[in-house]
Amino acid sequence: MKIVELHNEQFTLDEIITLAKGEAIVLRNSDGNLFALASIDDFDVEIELLKKNPDFMALLKELSQEKATISLKSLRGELGS
Repeated sequence: MKIVELHNEQFTLDEIITLAKGEAIVLRNSDGNLFALASIDDFDVEIELLKKNPDFMALLKELSQEKATISLKSLRGELGS
């Protein structure tokens, strides 16, 4: 991860994006505030969207509460092995 000092030099948005293609970068402005920029793929976007979906999160919570278990012998019987 590289820190890019925005107060030392003027960058265009395209230049900043090009820097972030190679590695995640941290932008520091003249006030010292820090901002992170990193490339993401479609899977990362899907994860973020699902985390914000209340129906999906409720389903995960419901599934995590299930206490039902199955023995290995029963599972083998269901699978026919």
